Amino acid sequence: GAWFGEKYADNSKYLFEYVNKNHPEIRAIWITKNEETLSMLKNKNFECYKAYSFNSYIYSSRSMYRFVSVGSGDINFFIPPKFTINLWHGIPLKKIGFDDKITANYKSTFIKELLKSLFGFSKQAMRHSKILASSEVEATKLSSAFNKNMKDIIISGLPRNDVFLNAKRNKKENTFKVIYMPTHRNEGELNVSKLFVNDIEMINERLKLHNIELYIKLHFYHMNQMNIKNYSNIKAVHDKDIEQDIYSVVPDYDILITDYSSIFFDYILSDNPIIFAPFDYEKYITKDRELYYDYDEVTPGPKCKNWEEVLEWIVKFKENPNLFKEEREEVKNRFHKYQDGRNCERVFNEIVKL
Repeated sequence: GAWFGEKYADNSKYLFEYVNKNHPEIRAIWITKNEETLSMLKNKNFECYKAYSFNSYIYSSRSMYRFVSVGSGDINFFIPPKFTINLWHGIPLKKIGFDDKITANYKSTFIKELLKSLFGFSKQAMRHSKILASSEVEATKLSSAFNKNMKDIIISGLPRNDVFLNAKRNKKENTFKVIYMPTHRNEGELNVSKLFVNDIEMINERLKLHNIELYIKLHFYHMNQMNIKNYSNIKAVHDKDIEQDIYSVVPDYDILITDYSSIFFDYILSDNPIIFAPFDYEKYITKDRELYYDYDEVTPGPKCKNWEEVLEWIVKFKENPNLFKEEREEVKNRFHKYQDGRNCERVFNEIVKL
């Protein structure tokens, strides 16, 4: 399962499909809380059951392995198989888990505190048998974040990143597409639309002038805030447009714009330009999340203070996508041990060794 049982996406999806395609001797089952996901997977002829249903509990109790991308809630909390493999959902730039001291101090209600004590990060981390990483650098951070020994971290690359090396681009002629993917704020409790909505008319006009399309995809935590109307050159990307999985289309975009989202570590495998928009950097690192690394050191692209600067760099990269290429290569090689499009295969082989 993935994303609290609400999405068919992320590393769980790509490993699930790899196993179904290449290892028919393995019975792979998807568990979901989402009716649309249930219907979609049945239409794809995959075995799928509703979380907390009779079948869900039966197969959870009988299975050897549970694969999640966030935590135990991706499937169910109550009947864990022998091994839980946390495929995780990105190379962390932001501090997570036991390393994250800011989120732990959020003001919470009694109910939230109770749920946290029963099913919170520390409880889930104890259940994780193995965790995936893409490099030694990332593995050391995950070891600290999950309070695990390094031997419990599998350095294999993330299954979803195979798309950057194996998928054929769905590139339409005479189109130049840019995607903006800001990370969440306060676990979804603050509205992120203010990061762009005040400038949206100006942004659209400038994009139209240069024949560039901008697509906005918000984090899972903020999907209910995606209520902007479509403009001629600005479009909102909803889960229903992409069958719940941004990685099915993200290689098709010519430029990525983000702030602190770890997706740039993945997108760097495409060799396409990245623009960084840390408009609220000081506030973010003091009120939301601390970072594992010096921001300027690991972000291979221009750092913009406002949308005027972002638009200038979009045009520059359209004219010359090789700007910052050496910097992107350096970061890519630092954070991706494997760049061969065989991460799913490696993960499978590592699990077989267990």
